[in-house]
Amino acid sequence: MTSYPQPVVMVMQQAFEDAHPGIELNILWRRPHDALSVLLQEKSSDVDVIWMPSVRTFLSLKAQGKLAKLQQNREGLPILLGETAISDPEGYFLATEVAGYGLFFEPEKLQQAGLATPNQWQDLLTAEWQNNIALPIPSEVSFANMLVDQLLQAEGWKTGWNQWQQIAANSHLLGSGGMFTTEAVLAGQAKVAFTMDFFAASSIANGAKGQFLYPKQTAFNPAHIGILTSSTETQAANTFVKFIVSEQGQSLLLHPDLRKLPVRPSVYSQAPKMQNPFAGNIRHQYDYSLGLQRREFNAVVFDAAITLTHEKLKQAWQQWHQLSQNANTPQQAVLDDIKAVLQQWPANEPERDDAIVQACAQRHDDASKQQQCDAYQAELAHAFAIQYDKALQMLAQLITDP
Repeated sequence: MTSYPQPVVMVMQQAFEDAHPGIELNILWRRPHDALSVLLQEKSSDVDVIWMPSVRTFLSLKAQGKLAKLQQNREGLPILLGETAISDPEGYFLATEVAGYGLFFEPEKLQQAGLATPNQWQDLLTAEWQNNIALPIPSEVSFANMLVDQLLQAEGWKTGWNQWQQIAANSHLLGSGGMFTTEAVLAGQAKVAFTMDFFAASSIANGAKGQFLYPKQTAFNPAHIGILTSSTETQAANTFVKFIVSEQGQSLLLHPDLRKLPVRPSVYSQAPKMQNPFAGNIRHQYDYSLGLQRREFNAVVFDAAITLTHEKLKQAWQQWHQLSQNANTPQQAVLDDIKAVLQQWPANEPERDDAIVQACAQRHDDASKQQQCDAYQAELAHAFAIQYDKALQMLAQLITDP
């Protein structure tokens, strides 16, 4: 059972069946959420192997005792990427590839605009990036949830959100149904876009004169493979798992139709132009369990603080940057007060089991939880609107009475 699209499955299936002609591989396609619902049922003996990019699915299956320990030699397969485990330390599931978050841009256009290549998320806070960033909205673009949370985990709750506020003030917000963030760069709407490596690789493969880089601190989302305890073909299942993480299987990820990052570091020697996240020059420290638990809560907070109040947020920060350019000492003191108002943070970091976190996590499946979460969002958005209005009033006073 997999959620991978047909091009990925076909490449792997053909190579596996050529290598093991005595084993026939049957594919069941399910979205991660649907897969979890099926596999948590008592009768799931028609599935031997689960293979997909969904951390939640594998953590849930392991917690419910649905995964068997793998019979796999893990030599040459790091458990850690940076400081974070990407495979199960107890051996119930293995990472098969990783996808990382980063920035897509066209170097020539950055140079023409006089913009330096950003090497960390914080480089995008400054005034020169105003209206030059494409930022996805987490409640509408699924990959953006971990993007937002990795900065919160790395910088701390309030500092991380304050940085997202300033980045968002420089950004075009992109939701569902619109263009991809990479397309915004190619169309000239932005100079840099937040995205994932495989989206950028696809754009570049299709002729875009773009470049992708991982900031010094970022997050990587692993795909996993595991064998169900209900499997009736455990030997063949272990053979398939062994193939997927073998040198041959991992090399197939370099196929032009796939362009995915292997988890076997030795394979990167076959693709010297591909950035190797295992080379040690990227800091990766991320708690996947925490990120999953507050995924929907973070999306609600993002909408309250940024999406629903974006115009006021942009206007306040743009005026603040403009006035800061030539401020004298007394003016700078006032601007410091205004910045403090903008960066007040009424949403405290929640505990994992907070009622509102649980309500937001269930909002798509429970109407009463949806109402509870919507009410929280509306209250929070109102608080931010008042906060931004106060900052704008202080800025207007500074302009009229410098």
